Amino acid sequence: MRKKILSTAVLLFLLVVATPLPAVENTTIEVMVLSGTTGLSLVKMVEEKPTLLPGVTLNYTVLKSPDQMSAKIIAGEADIAAVPTNLAAILYNRGIPIQLAAITNWGVMYVIGRASTAITSWPELKGQEIGVTGKGSTPDLLFRYFLSANGLDPEKDLQIQYYPSPAELAQLVIAGKVAVATLPEPWVTEALARNPDLQVLLDYQAEWKRLEERNESYPQSALVVKTELATTNPALVKTFLQAAEAASTWVVEHPAAAGRLAEKHLFISATAAAQAIPRCHLRLNGAYQVQSEIDYFLKKLYSFQPQSIGGKIPDAGFYLPE
Repeated sequence: MRKKILSTAVLLFLLVVATPLPAVENTTIEVMVLSGTTGLSLVKMVEEKPTLLPGVTLNYTVLKSPDQMSAKIIAGEADIAAVPTNLAAILYNRGIPIQLAAITNWGVMYVIGRASTAITSWPELKGQEIGVTGKGSTPDLLFRYFLSANGLDPEKDLQIQYYPSPAELAQLVIAGKVAVATLPEPWVTEALARNPDLQVLLDYQAEWKRLEERNESYPQSALVVKTELATTNPALVKTFLQAAEAASTWVVEHPAAAGRLAEKHLFISATAAAQAIPRCHLRLNGAYQVQSEIDYFLKKLYSFQPQSIGGKIPDAGFYLPE
């Protein structure tokens, strides 16, 4: 009897060993990032395409405009995307099944101009002609808010001239055709490098913290994930966010190497990117960690222009939980 039991056990063991393990189902995740500083924190991942989990392949696509990004997300083609925070709110409020997973940068906007303007405070913009890009965009809304908070009427006390893109406006500033302008990084650094008469005059991030009495600047860029992905594969999302945080830290600590990757993938010159990184305030925080800052920022934008975040304050479902 004992021999029979042992023989049966051995047979079962051999059957188990001989039976092939089920194959790991291959999954492809589409990660999309905007060129420029919005995608800068992920540039190391775009370059290396690390394998995060067995059987999972991540494809990275770099897009040049928010309109392209919106179309991809609406079509369901982006599983994970790096976008402006207010765009994430707009899409969520339109019923697109996404969740805000993390904030990737905390403001990249500055007012620059010729040193001879001697502008050192926001009230001193009175009477100036200022170049601005993206009428109704977040940088424009913040600029108008800072003016109003400093006692200036944006419609009467200065002239705001709008331009199609930061790249075009930067070229005009470099050439001396526009004396003062609001620009994001890396175009700020590009302009300063090419025209030694230019300097940073005012800092959006510092002004936000001063006026709002906040310890954090405004959460300008974010990572969003498909709700379906977050629900069906939370381990993958968590692993991706951990890798993204490490990649963001690497960019901050290795600006020269990150600059070379930015030139390769994000349409930014290596020199400008490397020099701009300290002014990009790159730091990845989970949405659950900084939900109060995001909510405060979106409510402020809503007070300026409700449609800038999709017409309403996103509900709690907008935020990816821990």
